[in-house]
Amino acid sequence: MPKSGFTRKQSKNVPQNFFPGDDQHQRRKSEDTPAHRPAAADEKGAPSAEKHRPPPPEQRARRPSSEGRPDKELRAYQADGPVEAVGLQADAEFWHIFDDTKTLGRGHFAKVKQVTHLQTEEEFAAKILDKTMADNDIEDLVREFQMLRSLRHRNIIRLYAAYETPKKLYLVTELASGGELMKRLGSDSSVYSEDEVRAHVRTILRAIQYMHSKNSVHRDLKPENVLLSDMGDEAEIKIVDLGLSRYFEERKLMRTICGTHKYLAPELVQCDRGQLQGYDKAIDMWGIGLLTFIMLYGFNPFAREVQRETHNAIVRATFTYPDGYNLSKDAQSFVGACLLLKAQDRLTAEEALNHRWLSAEAPSSPGALLSNEKRPVKSMLSEFNAQRMIGKMVKGAHRRLSGGGEGDKGGTPAKPAQ
Repeated sequence: MPKSGFTRKQSKNVPQNFFPGDDQHQRRKSEDTPAHRPAAADEKGAPSAEKHRPPPPEQRARRPSSEGRPDKELRAYQADGPVEAVGLQADAEFWHIFDDTKTLGRGHFAKVKQVTHLQTEEEFAAKILDKTMADNDIEDLVREFQMLRSLRHRNIIRLYAAYETPKKLYLVTELASGGELMKRLGSDSSVYSEDEVRAHVRTILRAIQYMHSKNSVHRDLKPENVLLSDMGDEAEIKIVDLGLSRYFEERKLMRTICGTHKYLAPELVQCDRGQLQGYDKAIDMWGIGLLTFIMLYGFNPFAREVQRETHNAIVRATFTYPDGYNLSKDAQSFVGACLLLKAQDRLTAEEALNHRWLSAEAPSSPGALLSNEKRPVKSMLSEFNAQRMIGKMVKGAHRRLSGGGEGDKGGTPAKPAQ
């Protein structure tokens, strides 16, 4: 397992350095690169800690081209370079490198912002977490740094740099500006077909197969974590939010109960109820099967009004394929081979990629997906997305259910919240 540049926080509300070595040394070392050169400084050469806003446009340092415009060849980070870990003395220093464009998402302890690099005008996403709060959330961000630093795949969000101040951690990633795949599928004007779903599932599977080949597991596959790179027709899928991901050892079970309730695999619920001792990477294959079902049918077959009833439906792993949908038997076969109660019975990522539904020889199905009432699945998916948005406003996702720690040593299973 790659060593992290972070160290675990030892006590609540006590800021601690997460990068090894001296922060001041790291900051000075990085100042010669465009990504880390402050745009405004005080007399001592460092931005004032009290300046929490970016400098006005006329003070922002940019390297002009011969036409007076920002140099399009200048890049904040090397395309294939290593992830940079940078220590800063104050939060203001980060905002002398980036401009705050808008907030993309907000949680209780963390938020995600779209930011603009002041020198290059490139757009990025910045995940910001307060180090002084919530040990578990800090562990999630540390884990996300570990995973993204070592994973390089075109369909997994790219991490460029991590910045640390005494109070905050900033993860700067590529910007997936196209929004959620599920929302795009339910809202655009193109024909929504089985062929389209097949192509998206194949892409997601390749990313997860890559993760599994690197002995890493996502553990929180759900619609919110499958984004698109941009708003164009040729946008690429980007798997995001690796805060619950971890490295695993073959033949050694993981124990931390985590994820989002309506998308949990059966073994996670069983572990939470004390019925199983652990689980393995097969939880991701349940997640892929569930995402596929939702894209094909427009709803989650296990979701119920009450959380306990949702968990009961999951551990039974019984569902029906609605009659009358114009879907192929191969599509149903693929879903059924992923949504199996016993983890060992599910397809592996490699086996799933070789399933006949995903093969080049599979019959084409370009027509619009329709329900038994000849209703477009696209409209059903749109309603599904709307219900998810309402659910987010009423109650946030429950990411961690038990006391299992960083090393997945286990912990006393917690009863699901009602």
